[in-house]
Amino acid sequence: MAGKVSAMTMHEVAGSFGGLGFGSGRPVIMAGPCSVESEEQILSAAHAVKAAGATALRGGAFKPRTSPKAFQGLGEAGLKLLAEARRQTGLPVVTEVMDGSHLDLVAQYADVLQIGSRNMQNFSLLKEVGRVGKPVMLKRGLSATLQEWLGATEYIVAGGCREVILCERGIRTFETYTRNTLDLSIAVAAKEISGFPVIIDPSHAAGRRDLIPALSEAALAAGADGLMIEVHPKPEAALSDADQQLNFEAFRSLMSRLQLLPVAAIETVEGCRSEIDRIDDQMLELLARRMQAARRIGELKEQNGMATYQPDRERLILERLVASAQGLGPGEVRAVWEAIMGCSRRVQERAG
Repeated sequence: MAGKVSAMTMHEVAGSFGGLGFGSGRPVIMAGPCSVESEEQILSAAHAVKAAGATALRGGAFKPRTSPKAFQGLGEAGLKLLAEARRQTGLPVVTEVMDGSHLDLVAQYADVLQIGSRNMQNFSLLKEVGRVGKPVMLKRGLSATLQEWLGATEYIVAGGCREVILCERGIRTFETYTRNTLDLSIAVAAKEISGFPVIIDPSHAAGRRDLIPALSEAALAAGADGLMIEVHPKPEAALSDADQQLNFEAFRSLMSRLQLLPVAAIETVEGCRSEIDRIDDQMLELLARRMQAARRIGELKEQNGMATYQPDRERLILERLVASAQGLGPGEVRAVWEAIMGCSRRVQERAG
């Protein structure tokens, strides 16, 4: 099975994957329409999902459809519209590559190359996509086992790509109430075994918009690194997958339910205070875990005759954090972590 990507540091992970933000501590949210249909549609969707807190724009320019009579996408014209949406919003673009003959063209416009479920075992395409030098998102096949899914990643890695994202989008079972069956157990196992980020596509798993919020919450609670959600200005008029796309208000409501609305989208003082309280609770939990680790390291230092204060180690920590800080200046980072490390030293001294 595929080897772990965990040899990458969290700083490397956060700075890679096309700028999606894996490793930042916040779920990656890829959102946008199933298919790029027009300039007005994709630009309005891009601005709406950005305002609601999405971290990437998804949209299909080449569409694999069950029927040849169904809408097949706009091709290069759709790619150009995605690029314009990225220019206006700053959102990285995720779009599907269906055929090796389209690979170089799609790579000119996309930040992340998606391999759809129908192509999961298209080994010649997997080999080619790995050589492009861009992150690759590999969707699980309709009936693929864990071993088959992870085996497919090895073809991509063999081509030279370390930035593989796994996407669980539901598998085909005997159930007909939903489009597919979301398999969170294998998503969790795939993340643990491979070390690659794993995201969940509740839109394709459910095939129904009413189930997307609950499946999204379950996915994040299970430890998924992000979500891929279909969002359309007028889902009922969509040219593909109309039943599983959220409108703008429903997507914003979902982001609020997931507590992922950006601060800029919070419109009241009380709303901002609630967001700060939520973040403070998360920080307190993490600090408690850090102090537990500090207590244990204090015991080990005592057993091995090591000094509690390790200035070189603290200097390296500060340099790494300052280099990877997002939205904080070096002075703020140093002030916060020097206080944290001072507390850690006191905990170690009491444990020693």
